[in-house]
Amino acid sequence: MFFGVIFVKRSFVIDSTQFQQVGEKQWVLDLRNLVGNCYADVKEVCLFVPNAAVLDNASAFSLYIQAGTSGWEYRGSVCNQRPSEVFPLKWPESASVGGAAQIGISIEPIEEAALKEQQVVGAKEDFAKRVAMDLFRFMESFSGSNPVQTYKDAIVVPSNCLDSWFTKFQAKFRRDPDFLTRAPNMH
Repeated sequence: MFFGVIFVKRSFVIDSTQFQQVGEKQWVLDLRNLVGNCYADVKEVCLFVPNAAVLDNASAFSLYIQAGTSGWEYRGSVCNQRPSEVFPLKWPESASVGGAAQIGISIEPIEEAALKEQQVVGAKEDFAKRVAMDLFRFMESFSGSNPVQTYKDAIVVPSNCLDSWFTKFQAKFRRDPDFLTRAPNMH
């Protein structure tokens, strides 16, 4: 076994022998065999290296997903220094629910995987900025409504502002968990 995956709450260990090898260093697993056309229900995957003898220290296993007619999208990597990780799959928006979905594993130079990881971190930073912008807009809604003294370039907010925002944020998130990850509508 070169590597293994576990679809969190959906599968037992699936080792590399259950993947179709499509290149010298690439494997693909068709999810229809595991979940039919309900791939969108598969939210997380754990990718792991079974032992240090599988990879050299300059290589990593990178995980990609593909659904419908979308292209392959990078989701994360593991290596000898970090032999396991759980990755959110976040299926491509362009793929309709149902149809074919695949997981791809590729052996890549660790430097290449590190560059792709930086892009993932950048996306997470963007997500954090969107959360902060949502909070700012909520707090901004109080400006002008408070008869208390206003300060130049300052927003006066009630003391329970963060609690109120978080309650509103949770309700919005429960209705639509993807509202922060869609294309930004920054006015």
